[in-house]
Amino acid sequence: MKVLYVTASCLDKNTSANMSHNAYIQGLIENGAEVDIIMASNSWGEYDSKMSRFQEANYYIYNSRSFKDWIREFVKRMLKYSKESNPQNDFSNDSSQFGSIEKMNIRLLLRRLYLLVFRQDPIYPLHHKWLKRAQRFKNDTQYDLVISNSSPEASHKLVLILTDKNRIQFKRWVQIWEDPWYYDIYGVSSTLILDEEREILKRAQEVFYVSPLTLHYQKLYFPESSQKMRVIPLPYFSFQKEEQSDTNSEFSFGYFGDYYSYVRDIEPFYDALKSSGYKGYIYGDSDLKLESDSLIKVSPRVTLSELEKIQKRCAVLVHLCNLRGGQIPGKIYHYSATNKPIIFILDGTDEEQNIIKDYFTGFSRYVFCHNEKESIISAMKLIEDNYKSHSYSPVELFSPRIVCRQLFNGCQ
Repeated sequence: MKVLYVTASCLDKNTSANMSHNAYIQGLIENGAEVDIIMASNSWGEYDSKMSRFQEANYYIYNSRSFKDWIREFVKRMLKYSKESNPQNDFSNDSSQFGSIEKMNIRLLLRRLYLLVFRQDPIYPLHHKWLKRAQRFKNDTQYDLVISNSSPEASHKLVLILTDKNRIQFKRWVQIWEDPWYYDIYGVSSTLILDEEREILKRAQEVFYVSPLTLHYQKLYFPESSQKMRVIPLPYFSFQKEEQSDTNSEFSFGYFGDYYSYVRDIEPFYDALKSSGYKGYIYGDSDLKLESDSLIKVSPRVTLSELEKIQKRCAVLVHLCNLRGGQIPGKIYHYSATNKPIIFILDGTDEEQNIIKDYFTGFSRYVFCHNEKESIISAMKLIEDNYKSHSYSPVELFSPRIVCRQLFNGCQ
């Protein structure tokens, strides 16, 4: 089985999406596939040692940065410096007021020049250069399967371009959408994106979503492609399979993931920790400023190596659903690789909660509760009462090997 795997991401970076991307690649290799990978080069941040590449795969890496990107970043830094140098209360006398107004005018000029000269691609603003460079890829291999995996969505666009230019040959194209695009909870409401998503979906032989609720909504939004839409679990990333529960460790609860207030409501869990007196960890980026205390440790995002140490210290893992929409945080799949109990905090409309709960109840792995302080405390106490006597096992159906078997259907 020869497979081409395409993602517009740099797979060496510690992101939730990349954990899943690398797990898919792992699963393909474990099923005996010969894998070629098209990906993006490093454009920000540091590499994470836990995200090392697979020696069995062939990587084709294309840069997404341009000279304009460097200039754009320089202008952004200048705008930021100008803003920080111009506090709002800097009007104590005429001379300071004149200086502040002058800085504001310079900042306004820089912004206008920035918008005039560096107009972004309205559909692929961050991956325009990557698409231009990566479409040079050409391989005479007859692939049994091409997999494009988003986010980012430019992954799917590249396969469409390579197909139309006859630069790749394949029997089957499968799209994996870890998040929808136009209807993404983080999305931008643009008819250009809506039309682009509709066209891309039409071109695949099969389309997979990782949430049953996302699948439900996408079938309603894109009925012309609904017959080829399926649901597939995210495969868990391999390093977490090694995590074992230690009944002698501290009895604590850990939430590990971003929690921006317009996406997820972390405060009921935070309040539950404070009221119950349980020890807890909250690690992730947010627009909120939660305070640490003697029992609760709050921290921004950390490396996978550091995260692994903290998660091993926790007795119970906490999963929090989004406020609305069909998407489900990928953490639930990675948590399911462990031997730890998992609190599954439901949120959204009653219909959304029912669909999500029905799907995950089938795995007999989670303690469900609503996103309310008292409901969460009840789930905490239930787990504590059964902690020594009840055992939890990884969900093998979420393993990379088993998940990827589903992708081979129709390729024989």
